[in-house]
Amino acid sequence: MKKLVVLSLAALLLLPLLALGCGGDGGAGDQTIELSLDDFTAQNNIVKSVEVGSSGTLTVKLGANPTTGYQWGENAEISNTAVIAQQSYNYVEPEDTDMMGAPGTDVWVFDTKAAGSATITFSYGRSWEEGDATYTLTVNVTVE
Repeated sequence: MKKLVVLSLAALLLLPLLALGCGGDGGAGDQTIELSLDDFTAQNNIVKSVEVGSSGTLTVKLGANPTTGYQWGENAEISNTAVIAQQSYNYVEPEDTDMMGAPGTDVWVFDTKAAGSATITFSYGRSWEEGDATYTLTVNVTVE
């Protein structure tokens, strides 16, 4: 009887591991990149690399404060839309609404289309100012 209880417990502990191993696309699945404005204050130009599953999504969340006139822009620049394409864009208001001028979050969702690689570029600046963007994010995407 004791042996049966031990084997049952072992099976229960291994079941979640087996379920993870049977995942749909066998790749990295869905991925999220999240950076605050403080992250960009420390480093103006950030480069990230990410692997996304063949039927996955990439979500990018970037700190933003439109009250300053700075914007990321609704449409990201994508080098290869046959590999990954923008599905949506949304600005999320700050949770603390009592604080005037508090930063919120710009959120983009991208769907994978085919295996391959692409680069997604985001630029944060004021549209009426000439010159380079204040902050940039470059995301090197590999779709498995």
